Amino acid sequence: MDEAAGPAVVWANWYRFRARERIHHDRVMSMCFLWALGGTGTVRSHGRSFTLDPGAVLRLPWGHDVEYVADDGSPFRLGTVHVVPRYGFDHPVLAVVAHQPGDPLYRSSDRSGDPGSPVFTPASSVVAQRVASLGRYAVERFDDGAADETVLRALGALFVAETVGVAGATGAAGATGGVGVDGLSDGALPRALETMTTFVTRNLERPLSVADVAAAGDCSVSTAGRLFAAHLGTSVSSWVRGARMREASELLRTSGLRVGEVARAVGFTDQLYFSRVFRNEYGVPPSRYGQGRIRP
Repeated sequence: MDEAAGPAVVWANWYRFRARERIHHDRVMSMCFLWALGGTGTVRSHGRSFTLDPGAVLRLPWGHDVEYVADDGSPFRLGTVHVVPRYGFDHPVLAVVAHQPGDPLYRSSDRSGDPGSPVFTPASSVVAQRVASLGRYAVERFDDGAADETVLRALGALFVAETVGVAGATGAAGATGGVGVDGLSDGALPRALETMTTFVTRNLERPLSVADVAAAGDCSVSTAGRLFAAHLGTSVSSWVRGARMREASELLRTSGLRVGEVARAVGFTDQLYFSRVFRNEYGVPPSRYGQGRIRP
């Protein structure tokens, strides 16, 4: 291990794609973590294609190429965090990613990493949920303009820690073309619970009872309750409410929708009640919750 260098986050942002929008970079000097907030689309890198649905996480290796292709009907919204795996301790961390031809940072001796392969993790993985939560915090720090060097290096260490213990290649539902990819972790949820959480995230705009969620997982209400408590540490109804609030926070930051539109998109018919629930969750009313503006 290089004791003269350590990981650091150098950029984090949200971006909402337009229908059929494409963005391409030939070479990005970072280890990049992507997670889908909503919608869907395809990310291509290293000759592979990955479908990113809500909650799925994709890690791209140091020096990767990448092309984003948004769906024409429901274009995805992405969160992005860029990490330099080895950033010299004797140089201040610059919050910028080398991704444009001619950028002098391409030749910087202060930044380095190891090549590798893309790593896809489905939304059902505990690791994917941790990475998305950590990513939300990173983006918020960048949006606040308060990400000092101590924070950037601490965040970098946390993201790199999520890549430790990657085993051999495994199949991944998100990869197309029959190519296997590594798995970030073996921390997958039970199939019934995975089905239920996926059902919830894809139906946030409608009323959802505990019975509805249990039926989606083909199990009883009591079994659903035990699965959520044992693996997610919460009740079914609390998890559904949290999923609605997470989606609302992402929409408020990335979509440009008005508060009433966001409320309806996450299943609330009463805007005032939505605002109270949101404020209880995030400490600020939805009308004051910020929006991201930077592309990946």
